[in-house]
Amino acid sequence: MRPDLVVPGEHEEDFVVARDARVVTVPFSPLEKRMAKEKPQLMPGLKVLREELGDDEFERLITRIHNINVAGERCLIVAESELHRTFILRDALPAIAKAFNVSNIRVVTQG
Repeated sequence: MRPDLVVPGEHEEDFVVARDARVVTVPFSPLEKRMAKEKPQLMPGLKVLREELGDDEFERLITRIHNINVAGERCLIVAESELHRTFILRDALPAIAKAFNVSNIRVVTQG
């Protein structure tokens, strides 16, 4: 074997981690609260969407969304789960299209 060839054995890798590394959990907040801070340009569309769907359907479908992006005629929604995605596709697409004035809506799940 060549002396300059080093093949690490199992579990011999060196990992560098910050000394004060912490995992912090943040409670999930409804979409409207997050978008008011992060993307205020979406608030008029969310207001129209609430009016279109009604309060109960809005709470059931929209407040649990992880993220929403609108660019021109396109809208990308990140749903909580595959079941949540299915409900959005089944129950909310026409209202989303009207509220944000988009024609191309894509709903995906996180992970």
